[in-house]
Amino acid sequence: MRIKICVALFFVSIICTQSINAQIINIDKSDTADYVKKTQFNFNFSTGLEVDKQQITLWDATNTAEAMLQKNKDLFLFAASYRFTYNGPDDILNAGYFHLRYRSHYKDKFQPEPFLQYQWDNKRGLEMRYLGGANIRYNMWKGDKLEFNAGLGLMYEVERWNYDGVDTNKVILDKTPITNKYIKLNSYVRMDWKPNSNNDIAVNVFVQTRPDSFHPRIAPHLQWNINAGKHVGFAVSYSGMYDESPVVPIHNFYFSLSNSILVKF
Repeated sequence: MRIKICVALFFVSIICTQSINAQIINIDKSDTADYVKKTQFNFNFSTGLEVDKQQITLWDATNTAEAMLQKNKDLFLFAASYRFTYNGPDDILNAGYFHLRYRSHYKDKFQPEPFLQYQWDNKRGLEMRYLGGANIRYNMWKGDKLEFNAGLGLMYEVERWNYDGVDTNKVILDKTPITNKYIKLNSYVRMDWKPNSNNDIAVNVFVQTRPDSFHPRIAPHLQWNINAGKHVGFAVSYSGMYDESPVVPIHNFYFSLSNSILVKF
């Protein structure tokens, strides 16, 4: 087994407006690795911690991990994230997710893509969301610098929301958490453009909705990675979410914008 470990430390991260631990997770990877019989494993990890001490102690940390296991024509993808902000005894932000995805014959034009996911985000009132499903992925175009992919499938989703993320003037008297269980359509389109060896631009748009009632969740994601050297790079990413019919009366649209310095070993 050949093990390749990349440890990524984010020294600078600027989050603008409302923070999002995306309800639709961006786990898409370029399937550019050749088929090999020997097992290959890749692992990326990023972590950041800030501690401020005045009258009280403010803790803020974000940890993410991604792993890819490939053997023959099988590809397994795993991603996990945990983010928290504690202001003394108060839990201001507690969010995270676990995601597992499998692809078979990942270089074919069409391929099956089953997945499992669990997540939570107390700031928006998402107590838990777990889902499982499968897509049919279509590799529309794969070139040296440009590739297009798309996926369409079904998933079963269970989620529970409370009113912690609702504006005070919109909170109703009965604040019992709401639990929904639905079968949903899941789809996405993706473009990955590598104009040269130092730049990689990926654009994804995800759409999820019930097949019997079109009230979509639409999530665009844009990321630009810039290599500044062998071990140093920069990343600019934008993630958005538009929910036409949120379970509780939170804002329909929110987004995050981040700029990072990336060091790899």
